[in-house]
Amino acid sequence: MALKEAVELAKKGLSYAKRTKYKEALAYYNKALTLDPNYAEGLFLRASALIESGRYMEGLADCDKAISINQNLSEAWSKKALALFYLERIEDALAASTRASTLNANDVTAWYIKGVCLDEMGRGDEAQEAYGKSLELEIILDMHAEAKKIRNQR
Repeated sequence: MALKEAVELAKKGLSYAKRTKYKEALAYYNKALTLDPNYAEGLFLRASALIESGRYMEGLADCDKAISINQNLSEAWSKKALALFYLERIEDALAASTRASTLNANDVTAWYIKGVCLDEMGRGDEAQEAYGKSLELEIILDMHAEAKKIRNQR
């Protein structure tokens, strides 16, 4: 029962986060995690809001906790890579983005962060491959979204 309530609260938080209202989103994520402290997706969502708010260390801690609960949560690895990049821990960010892209080959953010990290490390050819994969995925996702919009208009 607590997990179901936590999921509902997290959904409300996500609706605020999508509108960049991170303070409100964090309030809902905190309530959700009070109900179920081991709700990995809730931890990932809170980490996202924290990172977007510039609170990288707190976001990284939530990513690590989410990953300790579910090592295959690719979104948490991807956000961890972003936090690590902002903290200028480039090699660690590369490792996390590689793990994220391995778990979910369609993770645009993971591929992009991987490219940025490789660029920072002077590995230009590999960076271009990662950027290319990121761009390719973004184009495909845009096409799918456009097709869905057209289908919904019928």
